[in-house]
Amino acid sequence: MSVRREPRAGERSHLGTLAQLVAANRAGPVAISRLRTRIRQDRNVSAGYLGLGFTVLGGLLMVRGLFSLGWSWSNGPSRWISLLAWAILVATFIAAVVVARRSGGIIPGRFWRLLTVAGVLAVAVDFAAFALDGALTPFYPTAVIGFGACLFACLPLQPLRRGIAGSIALTVSGSASVLAGLLLDPASLPSAVTGLLLGLTPVVAGITMIGAADRYLARKIDQAVTESLVTAPALGLGVAAASELRRLDRDAERLLSLVAELPAAEPIDDETAARAETLSDELRLALVADHEQTWLQIAVAESDHLSRTVTIDDPAVLAARLEPAQRRNLLALAWLSVAQATAPALDIAFVDAPHSHTPGAASRVVFSITGTRRRGIDPGVWPLFSRLGHHTIVLGADRASVTVDVSPSTRPARVSP
Repeated sequence: MSVRREPRAGERSHLGTLAQLVAANRAGPVAISRLRTRIRQDRNVSAGYLGLGFTVLGGLLMVRGLFSLGWSWSNGPSRWISLLAWAILVATFIAAVVVARRSGGIIPGRFWRLLTVAGVLAVAVDFAAFALDGALTPFYPTAVIGFGACLFACLPLQPLRRGIAGSIALTVSGSASVLAGLLLDPASLPSAVTGLLLGLTPVVAGITMIGAADRYLARKIDQAVTESLVTAPALGLGVAAASELRRLDRDAERLLSLVAELPAAEPIDDETAARAETLSDELRLALVADHEQTWLQIAVAESDHLSRTVTIDDPAVLAARLEPAQRRNLLALAWLSVAQATAPALDIAFVDAPHSHTPGAASRVVFSITGTRRRGIDPGVWPLFSRLGHHTIVLGADRASVTVDVSPSTRPARVSP
């Protein structure tokens, strides 16, 4: 008898992401859901693949800012204050790299707030150097470039919302410096705007890239969760139902403990009896819901993306009759049908075999895709319908309907405009 378990916290650091997915898949849907939540909260994935590259590029951006400082250097009496601003930025950059390495590739929230304050302070100190010199020194702020370098290097080492907040702080402080410098030296506007763009543009580009990477990762995790149910029992227990049963089990244990503490001769009070009746009704409903839930309903419910775009209508639990190969094709059809950026809505309805016109068909499946046209659907969808069974396609202005008679034999599709 083999015992399957989810990896303990101490073992996770020795497992790769793919290995963790495989181990969680063997442990069941509850373990997969926990792993998915941990990956999304943990920035180790982004830090491992992107952290080193962002740090190197951030260092190059820091060097570019120092070159701008040297190029714009003048003999103003207060110009040395800009060196103080850059000392703050360089120290902050080095501290961020050290803290990230010691904390496992993650920037703590407290240090992130300190970094943002230090960056805004450096921009203000750099502006003070020009304000004290007045017309003696042409206005060309460079600390905003160093602030952007610090933000850029830390982007993959923290939640994306912090990077967005940091870019807002950079935009506000840099814009305020540019506007204030316009009063000191109107001719300096082009160079001041150039410095702001040099610091801000890489940060915005990094946020966009990491956001796209996070969305891609979330989609892959969702697909791993749904594909793990291809070989699962036809009728099973989803994460939500498992959590509900665990809650009912804890409530039942507390109720039994309370009853066990009562004297043997003392009758059970009305409140405890009513509580037991309510608990039994909830348990009965949970068990009924469990037996009525097919693998496909569980797969859609466990997927963050499919649960928002796919609706399953299967009152007779006909999806339980499908073989693993048919399940795999059906899930692939669901993913490809809603893969476009417009996120069309997909309705999957199951009809019993007596209503099917194909001899030997196990059931009829109707795919209704709304909010799209045929050109807006991934071309890989159409061959999969042929693999699933004989099908008929009906196209409308913004709707596509495909009726599939699921059977071992396949025939060419008929297209009705």
